[in-house]
Amino acid sequence: MTNVLQNFRYTKILFFFSLFFLSHTAFGCDLCGCATSGGSFGQGTLNNTSFIGTRYIFQKFVSKDGIFDNSPTSTERFNTYQLWGRIPVSKKLYVSVVLPYQDLKRKFTDRNENINGLGDITLISWLKIPFYKKENTEYTQIGKQPSGHSIEIGLGSKLPTGNFEQVLSNRVNPGFQLGTGSLDGILSLTYTYAADKFGINTNTSYYIKGENKNEYRFGNQFSFAGNFFYAIPKKQYSIIPFIGISGNIYDKIKQFNEVIANTDGAVYNTTVGSEVLFKTFIFGANYTLPLQHNLFGGNVTPKQSIALYLNFNLNN
Repeated sequence: MTNVLQNFRYTKILFFFSLFFLSHTAFGCDLCGCATSGGSFGQGTLNNTSFIGTRYIFQKFVSKDGIFDNSPTSTERFNTYQLWGRIPVSKKLYVSVVLPYQDLKRKFTDRNENINGLGDITLISWLKIPFYKKENTEYTQIGKQPSGHSIEIGLGSKLPTGNFEQVLSNRVNPGFQLGTGSLDGILSLTYTYAADKFGINTNTSYYIKGENKNEYRFGNQFSFAGNFFYAIPKKQYSIIPFIGISGNIYDKIKQFNEVIANTDGAVYNTTVGSEVLFKTFIFGANYTLPLQHNLFGGNVTPKQSIALYLNFNLNN
């Protein structure tokens, strides 16, 4: 009973620390955390297992070019197709890779725009630090016992493999790009707690944006996500529904070292979804809806987002 109470207190401390960290950190982005980030909707599965797989992300935005209610608008639909994976290098070291293909469509009143091609490839190395139960005579014969808590520290970069077009940056939504055209750094921190059926997964990432050949620099980006999940075991598979919160906060864009007005903002979302775990693969789906937002002076409105993924488990 003493150990149970200690673990419960430990869980509460880490849980509230995670919420505090999530709610007190600010970030900026190349816009909407969407097209130019290759659809950075998390770095992996709920329990951060090793995998290779595919993921599809759909995002919708409405942009208004003007300050009046009847100002002209455009509807943007971002389709991102990814090959992604989380590959183990050693017991505590992993490398995650995301290779995105972008298909971006924009509909104006009098015309349509469409760009497609390779997006920015993301590479992150992860150091996993697991925590163990406090040793006592019960565990000395069988070694250290995992507590279910772990943190992961990620360090990586987003490569300028996606094409950047200067003419597109002059639109209301400059995030309508295949890539940033710059080499960007990524710092990430993940905390996971997994009990027999219940779990918590949180992730925070900070993107340090570089300057591209057009002397254009998207604002630095901070993104966060927290998911609460519950496992429902079946005979040959498990269903894991989850609900979560996420957010993006954007710094202002600069060009020629000059700040571009009304290019910062923030969006906060809620997400519901589920993963279905089989022995050799994982299928996941989630739906994201913005709760509050203020992007580009209120001229860009994020709508719903949908993500589907199929991952093959490398832990077997």
